[in-house]
Amino acid sequence: MLPIADFLAGALLSLLLPTVLLTALVVWYLMFLRRVPDTNEPEPARPVGNPGHDAPAGAGSASGEG
Repeated sequence: MLPIADFLAGALLSLLLPTVLLTALVVWYLMFLRRVPDTNEPEPARPVGNPGHDAPAGAGSASGEG
């Protein structure tokens, strides 16, 4: 076998293996993205009351003060 053939085989392997691996990962990732459901669901409606104000725990309960 010619000495240059070993060099060319090594050069081709060092170029092709990472390229094939990267291509396989990109294809796998795109298939993964296509399978994942969309998570942009609207938030559930908040109860009617003071908008933007969350009452502290225990607010509105009878505490016996007075």
